[in-house]
Amino acid sequence: MCFPPPAPHPEIPGNLLRRGRREISGKAALPRPLPPPHPPPPRRPSFSPAPNYHGEIIKGTPALRLRIQLSRLTGSSANMRVSRHLPALALLWLFPLLLPSGAQENGSDLQVWVHPPNPVILSGDSVVLNCSTNCPTEAKIGLETRLPKIVEDQGKNWRAFRLRNVTRDDSPWCFVNCPTKNQSSTRTHILVYEPPKKVTLNLEPSQEQSWIPVGQNFSVSCQVAGGRPRENLKMVLLRGDQEISSQLVPKNTLDTATVMFYPIASREDNEANFSCRASLDLRAKGLTLYQNSSIPRKLSTFALASEPPVLVAPKLLEAGSKEQVSCEMDKLFPVEKAHIQLTWGGQVLTQVNVIQHADMLRATATIMTSQEVEADEELTCSVNLGGETRKKSENVIVYTFPQPSLVASGPVQEGNRVNLTCEARPRARVQINGAPPDEPNRISLIVGEKDNGRLFICQAFLKLREETLQKNRSLELNVQFPPKLDEECPGHWNWQEGTEQTLRCVARGNPAPTVRCVPESQQNGMPLGLLHRVTRDHNGTYHCTAENSIGKAVKVVTVKVEFQDVNWTPIIIIVLVMVLVGSILAIFGYFYYRQQRIRSYELRKAEEERSMKLMNAEGLASA
Repeated sequence: MCFPPPAPHPEIPGNLLRRGRREISGKAALPRPLPPPHPPPPRRPSFSPAPNYHGEIIKGTPALRLRIQLSRLTGSSANMRVSRHLPALALLWLFPLLLPSGAQENGSDLQVWVHPPNPVILSGDSVVLNCSTNCPTEAKIGLETRLPKIVEDQGKNWRAFRLRNVTRDDSPWCFVNCPTKNQSSTRTHILVYEPPKKVTLNLEPSQEQSWIPVGQNFSVSCQVAGGRPRENLKMVLLRGDQEISSQLVPKNTLDTATVMFYPIASREDNEANFSCRASLDLRAKGLTLYQNSSIPRKLSTFALASEPPVLVAPKLLEAGSKEQVSCEMDKLFPVEKAHIQLTWGGQVLTQVNVIQHADMLRATATIMTSQEVEADEELTCSVNLGGETRKKSENVIVYTFPQPSLVASGPVQEGNRVNLTCEARPRARVQINGAPPDEPNRISLIVGEKDNGRLFICQAFLKLREETLQKNRSLELNVQFPPKLDEECPGHWNWQEGTEQTLRCVARGNPAPTVRCVPESQQNGMPLGLLHRVTRDHNGTYHCTAENSIGKAVKVVTVKVEFQDVNWTPIIIIVLVMVLVGSILAIFGYFYYRQQRIRSYELRKAEEERSMKLMNAEGLASA
């Protein structure tokens, strides 16, 4: 038989349906049992559900008793035992799951209601469940649950139970023992929800600012406390405001749940803020979307090539010398966070010039050693980024290799035999250019003027680390020889009187000789190398002498001055004749000019008189 939903009972006070101190329903009245409006229909062999409520019909007192025993076994009554008929007991336990909750009836039309059906409450709140029945007489009504309960209120055919501090889901059973209609029961489902409380993000390995290689998976642990029901709880991993990945939170009974993400590190992740956001979506149940986020954590990613840096350094370094070295590494990200260091002989080089270009880092420095000893020193370049280091070392041999010595024995004078010897450090091979093959470090020769200024080179060779080093020493022979007067001191000079000439006489010799030319008639001669006007006094024979510390040379030089005597008589006569002719021409010109002026004046006067006469004649005629 079908019944309408229960109406408010006049004996039950209002506002009993609360969540803690809050109402869980907009209507305060509790349902009350309704009397059967119609006579009972014929008995049916099967269970019949009501239209708006869910329930089942349990026939007979033993079935109801077994059902109550099973309900208590799932609750706090741990001392109760199940009947020996285990197959029937299991069937009775599973069968109600196939029926909806709300109300149940049996063959005698006994119905049980529970209100509110399937409530959704906040964890820790209270809920009031009203169990009512259509039993015509006073019935025994009870509520089987694992939760602590108290009787809030009751009437003839209803009883309200308050469940306090509800922190977990439960399915309470409401049962009725009716003296006239046997027994019946129904159940409801309490869904407890809890918004996500504390959300925590952890990076593995756990560091304040973790460095993750680009292209490598890293672990992100998102922990959330609360957030139930878990089937509606989703965890989202965010980079800034961008959603990277999301997962449903695993269903478990623990208060704290953990979700693991394994993203791949990229360059975009560097200096980015990562956070976890827990979202509990209860909008389908008439509630809202609850969200909570963790404190952002900054992630640092880096890229560091597996190859060592490129170190450019000499294999050999001479003691006391300087050499520039460089270290370079490419494919660094972020390059501004990379640190490059050069170490020489166990000491960190401080005067280092570092250059950044794109993803490349380059450092240059100068290495030197002040010790005049041979040793093996190590030059190391290290690049550090993201807690990882790449190193490259080079072994540099510090060596000593002075220049060889090249000496000449005895005075180096024209006609003497001179021995040249070349010497170098041990293990070095020496050679003089022009020396015989059997004695490459020695040469002997008789020197002359042609050998003066001759250059000899001693070469020393030293082989270290498959490299051949070379040092040279040169020697220029300074052959001393007496003065020689030859073509650079001409023996004959022809000069014109009155011209400007220079007397030149150059002598060869080492040391450089002094040269002086003296005429036979004078004690002091004409200065050499100076420009002079030639006179007849310079005509004659000169004795030129060249002298140095080795000896002297003398040469006779003849100077011939060409000149002519002048006859002044014809010149004087010609000059006088020219003066006389000039005077005559001047006098003639004067008189000619005077006659011309007088004649011109007379003509002008005659012309004026003739004009006056014409003017007078014209005046008389007009009168």
